[in-house]
Amino acid sequence: MEEHTSLPFRMRARAHGAGLVFAERLDAEDVASRDKRALKLLATEPGERPAMAQVSTRDPAAAAAAAVVCAERGFAGVDLNCECPVKRVLGKGAGGALMSEPALIGQIVAAMVAAVPVPISVKLRSGPDDDHENAAECARAAAESGAALVMVHSRSVAKGYAGPADWAISTRVKAAVNILVVASGGIRSAEDAVACLRQTGCDGVAMARGCLGNPWIFARARALYAGSPPPEPPDAQARGRELIALAEAEWRWYGPGLALRRLPRTACYFAKDTTWFTEFRSAVQQVRDLDGLKRLVRERFR
Repeated sequence: MEEHTSLPFRMRARAHGAGLVFAERLDAEDVASRDKRALKLLATEPGERPAMAQVSTRDPAAAAAAAVVCAERGFAGVDLNCECPVKRVLGKGAGGALMSEPALIGQIVAAMVAAVPVPISVKLRSGPDDDHENAAECARAAAESGAALVMVHSRSVAKGYAGPADWAISTRVKAAVNILVVASGGIRSAEDAVACLRQTGCDGVAMARGCLGNPWIFARARALYAGSPPPEPPDAQARGRELIALAEAEWRWYGPGLALRRLPRTACYFAKDTTWFTEFRSAVQQVRDLDGLKRLVRERFR
């Protein structure tokens, strides 16, 4: 979700019923050094809280120093990312690379727990690859070092985002530790979220790609889980209004230049299931200002 979970995005998710939101992953070293870009991405506002910051590193000292900065910025907790499969993160021995080093995960968590009074969470994968499932071992290392929560993406690091997620992995992790366990992976609809919760027995479920262009997933999942009639799916006009609300917030937050560069990625998710997606994708790349986006939305989201 890197480059997606901006402050405006998180605010919209909370407005639609998300219970807890995570800022995008940052290198702990950048956070610890109070890099200007990192601090910009670590902004938080009361309307999105509780919110978690998220860092990656293989250095316990850097993780601890970064956690101090995140806590100072007002985050309710700090997440150690041990699941990112992106090559540039793996190349640093961080993210998903840590799934091969459960003891180091424990050392990093212990340093973070000792450094700040806020909860520490850990994102995990099923294991380094499909032949080596060690999520439960990594979760135990995190829990024994003081982590309050683990989130389990039920695919291996090597698999990335390909293929189905095996939610049974989250069930095994839940049985292995006495802390909160959140299941993730393959949650593309409210129905998926409820099925995952009931099948795994976990304490929560995380939506990632499934909420892009679809913030309504949170309220629908809450209603379904409670046995209440879910809100009606959004029509085209509702999707258009939400896209404009997010774009306006990003324009204010990032400024026109960066918001415009981000626009094609942000906007296309709202049109992903339409028959005119290809035309919209081409047209949005020609948008030059917020008024131009509003005209395009009026033309397409009818």
